[in-house]
Amino acid sequence: MMGGSRIPLPERRILGAVIPDNNHVYFVKATDRATQLASAESAFRTVVEAFAVDPASGSPKFELPPGWTLNLLDNANAGIGLAEMIAEINYEAPAGRIRFTVSKYDKPAETAAWENYLLSQINRWRGQLELPPTTVSDLQRELPTIPRDGAAMPAYLFDANGDGASGSTATPAVSTPPVSAEPAIAAPPSARPALKLTYDKPDAWELQPPKPYREATFKVTKEGKEAEITVSTARDIPVQNAGMWLSQTISVNDQATLESLALKTVEQAETLQVGTKTAKLYSIRASDQPDARSLLVVAIPMGEGGMSMFVKLNCELRMMEEEKSTFLSFVNTLRWE
Repeated sequence: MMGGSRIPLPERRILGAVIPDNNHVYFVKATDRATQLASAESAFRTVVEAFAVDPASGSPKFELPPGWTLNLLDNANAGIGLAEMIAEINYEAPAGRIRFTVSKYDKPAETAAWENYLLSQINRWRGQLELPPTTVSDLQRELPTIPRDGAAMPAYLFDANGDGASGSTATPAVSTPPVSAEPAIAAPPSARPALKLTYDKPDAWELQPPKPYREATFKVTKEGKEAEITVSTARDIPVQNAGMWLSQTISVNDQATLESLALKTVEQAETLQVGTKTAKLYSIRASDQPDARSLLVVAIPMGEGGMSMFVKLNCELRMMEEEKSTFLSFVNTLRWE
């Protein structure tokens, strides 16, 4: 299986399942090219239906379809985000092996907390595809469920592409509500300014074709490296937004760790003046290595209703440091006319 970060976003697909089992939740997930995962989607549903756990060890133990194998892992001494990965399920597809990881977490003790927990996990996967988050109501209506023999709760199937399309017509993805691709909760159309966004574009930036949920998209290329700049509008929920941006940048499988990092990101945000508005500047990076994936996000309040404009620079750290001054100068030219 190719690493998700190496697959161009429009070709990237996640096929996965959230499987509650007694006091635990098992996450089974593969990230690969959409065409590659197409060969596994039918049998994957069978795998999810048959998924069972050995009561003694808490590890998966069940019969797999032909061509599928289960490999238990010992990650007890692994770092954060790896210790919970307890197994992998491999499928020998015609075009090469597809690897599904199996992670195990404690299920929320309170039944009332389950919906929000499931929502946060699904939105984490959507964030990895740079899809807008969904809501509890849409989750209940659109997320496919798979009954399992002897299980009190069904499994939940997730299947989506990086271009926003459903990966499978047989098992539709979580619906994509009309919200921004960047922040947590988008503005209803009536809440957005009935004006045109204008700006002073840096000479080296290339304006890209219109994309859903974005006011503008730009690309800049230097020495073979690319950076993307996006402008979008949405309601501002800082911690939820930070968690989504972190999911797009680093690999964190533990929800508690992700929430802790999101809180820290919000606390460390810089304050800057953009025209007459007091904005926030968020800086997120996978590491301090020059080629580490990094995000620079400016959140500019737009007035009533908690609306904000989000301007995001997405590139390697080396390029971010070179483009930061130009990026912030561009932010200061944004205006509605």
